Amino acid sequence: MQRLSCGRCALLAVLAVLGFAACNESQAPPFALLLTVDTLRFDTLSAYGGRQGLTPTLDALAEESVLFEYCYAPAPFTLASVAALHTGRHPESIGVTSNGAVLPPGPATLAGQLSRAGWTTAAVVSNYILRPAAGLARGFDHYDANFPQAEAVRGMAERTAPSTTATALDILDGLLEQAPAPTFLWLHYQDPHGPYTPPDAYRERYLEAESARDSSRVREGRGGRGLGTIPDYQHLDGRDDVAFYRAGYAGEVRYLDDHLAALFEGLRERGLWDEAAIVFAADHGEALGERGYWFAHGEFLHDPLVRVPCLVRFPGVEPGRREGPATLVDLAPTLLSQLGVSTPEDVAGIDLLDEASRPRERAIPLATLEESLVPRRGLVWRGWKYLVQDGEGAPNEELHPMGDESRNRVRKNPRVLEHLREEFRASRARLADAPTPLLQEFSDLERERLRALGYGVDEAP
Repeated sequence: MQRLSCGRCALLAVLAVLGFAACNESQAPPFALLLTVDTLRFDTLSAYGGRQGLTPTLDALAEESVLFEYCYAPAPFTLASVAALHTGRHPESIGVTSNGAVLPPGPATLAGQLSRAGWTTAAVVSNYILRPAAGLARGFDHYDANFPQAEAVRGMAERTAPSTTATALDILDGLLEQAPAPTFLWLHYQDPHGPYTPPDAYRERYLEAESARDSSRVREGRGGRGLGTIPDYQHLDGRDDVAFYRAGYAGEVRYLDDHLAALFEGLRERGLWDEAAIVFAADHGEALGERGYWFAHGEFLHDPLVRVPCLVRFPGVEPGRREGPATLVDLAPTLLSQLGVSTPEDVAGIDLLDEASRPRERAIPLATLEESLVPRRGLVWRGWKYLVQDGEGAPNEELHPMGDESRNRVRKNPRVLEHLREEFRASRARLADAPTPLLQEFSDLERERLRALGYGVDEAP
């Protein structure tokens, strides 16, 4: 199969609305890949300072990409962040405030915009939360949400990395046999999400080092929250040693990265790699014991949970590192703009690669929404991160320089705090007219399994 060449020609052709035939007819049409990974901490990548060497494949991609040092998920759970990514709008503004919500029919989606512009659109998802009932299949010509595996503890349906990669390449083979058309593929890998059950060799690779670093133990809890205890859906083999679970998480990340290598090689073999447009990000992170929060992700807004890796690779765009800040809400506008496809006017995100139109200052809102026991909201603005937790009496506030959460600066920086409070209030006012969320219908078994994972699907938001 012939390799892509003249990538700029192919991408410019899209600007002419299906004018890709203007290039030499023997050349493949444009190919865009959106690659998202569940529960992947930014600091697992060596490109973001990770020291374990877990991600050689992603680190190689980072060398070819624009890397955003500070990119934030709008919420620390899957459906809200992924829906925000695909619509370019904040979760509250589209009514996706829990993992039991439905993306309503109104907001335009990335796949819908590309489909209207003549692109073939396909998706392979591996997290049960993203099944078609959640509304994200809209705009896709092919939406593969088969879950042939079951997670180890509660039997939650999922798909592991080898199956995700194989399914993606099979779908691409089918599309390549059809009449040439620009193709958009979204892949969502599930593997780093708990329970951490990589093949044994992957856990063992990191267990000795993790044991030397931390020999502490933590007891199993009841429920999936992870507040001071191991969530019950994470508890494996009666183990209570922290190193066992951290090594398992590291093993999951390396296992994922190995199968991303197989995916990328498959794209090369099909002539789709060299000129591909690629956007990579995680939907959120994971706590590994920070602040007594164990192996979970829905409750808080600290960096291990909402700061995510973000790589953007386009033909003709010089690789490099940019501080940002960026948000997952920016990824749909960035892809659409760079591919020459119309971006809806009502998006909140921006084209991250268009420096001319980039605002000098922008506030990035954060929220736990309906997935935390206590409402928590925040804001990234002017190099600071402001967090507020509602509760009895005065709200509990935190103030941190962006990227440094070692200590709370509320008392040391009163003027900065007041500015952040003002911008926070303004940002909340902009989200005040949020629609009433639509809720999915769940069977009793689905509710039981989702509750076991700590997801609040029982109550209407």
